[in-house]
Amino acid sequence: MSQQLSVPQTPFYVYSQSTIQHQCQRLKRAVLPDVSTVLYSLKANPNPALVNTIVEEGMGCDVSSAFELDVALSSGVNPKNIGCVGPYKSTRLLMMCVKNNIAFVAVESIEELLELAALRKEHQSDTAILLRLNPDIDISGGSMKMGGAASQFGIAESDLEGVLSLARERQIHIHGVHVYATTRVLDPDSFLTNFSSLCEYLAAIPERFGLKLEWLNVGGGFGIPYYKGEQFLRLEAIQEELLNLQHALVKKTGVRRLFFESGRFLVGEAGKAVVQVKSIKQSMNKTYAICDGGYNLFHGATAFANLMRKPYFISKVDPENLNILSELPLPGRDVNGEVYTLVGPLCTPSDIIADKYVSEPLSVGDYLVIHQVGAYAITSSPGLFIGHGFPAEYMATGTDIVQIGKQDSIEEMKRRYVIGAKRKDHQSDTYSQLAVV
Repeated sequence: MSQQLSVPQTPFYVYSQSTIQHQCQRLKRAVLPDVSTVLYSLKANPNPALVNTIVEEGMGCDVSSAFELDVALSSGVNPKNIGCVGPYKSTRLLMMCVKNNIAFVAVESIEELLELAALRKEHQSDTAILLRLNPDIDISGGSMKMGGAASQFGIAESDLEGVLSLARERQIHIHGVHVYATTRVLDPDSFLTNFSSLCEYLAAIPERFGLKLEWLNVGGGFGIPYYKGEQFLRLEAIQEELLNLQHALVKKTGVRRLFFESGRFLVGEAGKAVVQVKSIKQSMNKTYAICDGGYNLFHGATAFANLMRKPYFISKVDPENLNILSELPLPGRDVNGEVYTLVGPLCTPSDIIADKYVSEPLSVGDYLVIHQVGAYAITSSPGLFIGHGFPAEYMATGTDIVQIGKQDSIEEMKRRYVIGAKRKDHQSDTYSQLAVV
């Protein structure tokens, strides 16, 4: 598809390939050459076109399902740059991991440890076993704390000695640990403080627990702004100190490989959702602009965000040139104008895109862009709710617009249902098999 592509049917997504490449380069400069590897978390957005772009920039992959592992392997990434994490991993997924000799699997329970060890032995695999720890350390500054409290994630620090004892008894080699303590940190000083605390904690593990650390997965936490008033993470301001901390950690522990994880930092800013205003109506003291996409397509910008009543960045746009649209900057300060409640098409009061959106007057047919939705948006939203289906996706490469995901059709959505339901044939007053195309 060329730049002259007419405006696609809304709603749709458009991603900026150059933004993804830029974010990859920023992270690569902040990690230790030849030792540290950034793994892209496919849970953020598993679209193969995005994964391919990220792998071409030298990143690895962090997967949590058989589907994600298949996408990662199809990208051509070196299996030794793939890690597998998650509170539950099916036998099929573990089998795929060991057969493909990926870098590591981070186990989160004794049952998983024993199953993985048996599969490694059966298939003579050298996929490393990491223990995901739920550390008893104080980590703050992110949007979600993922350590130091009861959690479905990881092995509690108080249980670690028992797990290691079992591993020694069963002659299971543990190669290292995985810790993910927080997410979406925006303040560089907080990020540095957190990482420094984590490095101190990890450096003490060999002596405290008698576990030699060969490989470490230190998680991520690299944030992006979603709401007005939030700042971009100034990674460059702490780059040198991050590298120094990695050097010191390697020196103290002798660890041979360090892994970082990142999802939203790599693709979040690159994605924009485009919707169209389909109706404007007054109800009591509010003016509603009803759009053709909402909660079903970018749930983080609607129902979840509205728990806090913080709307994402939104712009009124002319979408004629998708390359320009993909690079559209975030809107600045609020303008004087009319106040709208932007909503999506769903039969639920949760489908609110923005409760108090101030804009120049809107009309039916206007296009709106929701920014910062490249991660944890399209695939973490209820796209099948009410049967609207998932939207088309496009990537702007700078010279071309490439379609990288298609709009669901009614026929495609029906294919997931089992053939064999009954329907009444009104003409013959008999029942026949329902053919689902």
